Amino acid sequence: MKRITISIALICWAGTAFGQAGNPKRALTAAEQSAVIEKVRDQALSYTKQLPNYICTQRTSQNIIRDVLGQLRGGRNVIEEQVSFVDNRETRRVLSIDGQPVAAEGPDQQRGTPSRGEFGNLLAVIFDPQTAANLQWNRPKTLDRRPLYVLSYRVPQSKGYTLTETRQRIQVPYEGFVYADPETLAVVRIEMKITPLDIPKNSEYLNASLTLDYKPELVAGHEFILPAHYLLHYQMRKGMVFYDAEYMNYRKFGADTTVQFEGDKNQ
Repeated sequence: MKRITISIALICWAGTAFGQAGNPKRALTAAEQSAVIEKVRDQALSYTKQLPNYICTQRTSQNIIRDVLGQLRGGRNVIEEQVSFVDNRETRRVLSIDGQPVAAEGPDQQRGTPSRGEFGNLLAVIFDPQTAANLQWNRPKTLDRRPLYVLSYRVPQSKGYTLTETRQRIQVPYEGFVYADPETLAVVRIEMKITPLDIPKNSEYLNASLTLDYKPELVAGHEFILPAHYLLHYQMRKGMVFYDAEYMNYRKFGADTTVQFEGDKNQ
């Protein structure tokens, strides 16, 4: 199955209130809007350096729809993976597929979800000044009765998103929204999309979209906002795939636990 690489970053829940700019019931001045962007930027660029080593479980419902000889045929799997974040590096291991255990070195390890780098660099890329992303204040918004600030972004192709095709990898621009808490300015949602206009006409991909939500979790006695749930969809010329994933059971990475990073497998 073809893969699309997803990179999401973590943002710490801890933070200080932002004074009057934290009041979502009034319009912010242009200066306050700029200040909000810079405060969110500071957290995004510094947070992963402060993360503890930890592991969690990702449970993903995968629904594949293929167009074969003009007929739509679907397949559904539930994939459970262990995700480890150690020394700012992420690794994954498939634990089970549809409730059946998977061998640690078996071929089913390749059937893991296409998501990679959630605990890495998407927000770092978006907010890094060297990316030259078009980052702007968008609007205040209420989500699930919770007031939030919304920032829009567009990352250029030079720092863009990698789509893996059958014979090549292509890099494309992407855009979306970042939702931040008005008091702490912690990110609580990311929306990302790759539109048909951003994809070469001869590509196997047509579009892709992602929505990821965060919630507070305790790791090593400290509270962080960590990925809680995401919806991923990508459409190709020969079908489409939907992923609905939950993150759970966050805990500190133990000294007696070993991981093998993907880059180490070929050594």
